[in-house]
Amino acid sequence: MSFLARIFIFTSLLLGMIVQGQAQRAVVDEEEQTIMRPPRPADTFAPGRNPTRLDENKAASKDPLSAQISAHILTLAQAEREKRLQFMQVVINDVVRLCKLNGEQQDQLLLAAKGAAERSMKNWHEQSERYFRARLKGADSDTAKEILEGMAKVNFGGNRSKEEGESRELWKDTLSVVLSEKQIARYEEVLEQRNLDRINAFSSISMTTLDGHLRLTPDQKERLGELVYQAAVNHLDDVKQYWGDYFEKGMLMSLANANEDEVLQEILTEGQFERLKSTTANFDHFWDARKLDHRKEKEDAENRGQKAKESSPPSKLQVN
Repeated sequence: MSFLARIFIFTSLLLGMIVQGQAQRAVVDEEEQTIMRPPRPADTFAPGRNPTRLDENKAASKDPLSAQISAHILTLAQAEREKRLQFMQVVINDVVRLCKLNGEQQDQLLLAAKGAAERSMKNWHEQSERYFRARLKGADSDTAKEILEGMAKVNFGGNRSKEEGESRELWKDTLSVVLSEKQIARYEEVLEQRNLDRINAFSSISMTTLDGHLRLTPDQKERLGELVYQAAVNHLDDVKQYWGDYFEKGMLMSLANANEDEVLQEILTEGQFERLKSTTANFDHFWDARKLDHRKEKEDAENRGQKAKESSPPSKLQVN
């Protein structure tokens, strides 16, 4: 990374600290009139101040229904933000242990983690706004409170949304600046091994479940095992995002359905195939979407290749 890029990242982090140190301010969305507040300044990931009843009353004095929705989102956002910050503290502790960081490096990562967690909240805010306002459209302010309380545990952003901060570019860029090349190599090595361990474990338990349910022959088990392992390589992140840590029998076996039916039918008997499809039918919508995406990506790649071929200048041999 260039010297200028390093300066830009550290300047961004410093500005983020200054902005966090200012008094909390409401950010009003022009279309939805939604009140959102950035997190309070803090030097640890301890839970922050929860919105008080006074905060909600101030909001309610303006527009009863809209203010109730905004106050409810504000309360949920605070809890969601703290959950994400707590996860980022786990990530920082991991880096500190593995790479033996000094105090200055830890402080820099702490600041970047706060910024990454906050930026990861954008999608959460957008989804929560759409969800609550769509469901309370036309409701009066007297019944809104009861409706909102009934939707207090709605999850936005997927089952592993708290981990989004770790994937933000701000966090990755900061790691590349703060850590030495040796520390980066060490950390990436550990992350890669963890990913391989997850793939091996998930594909193994999937195959064990498939074998117990379908009673595979050794040859079938070997051939299907290769497909299931590759499915885990390609789709484990999607599965984790969609189902979280929910390892139900049908879901585990459905990993085989990442493959086209024709491929599975070449390995399984008709009875085994029907038994598999019947047991995993509840998960077809997920794998159908993955297959559709794969076909579209393949089609797009073929179209790009064809266009590149058509736009390339003819060779001398073709001209002659």
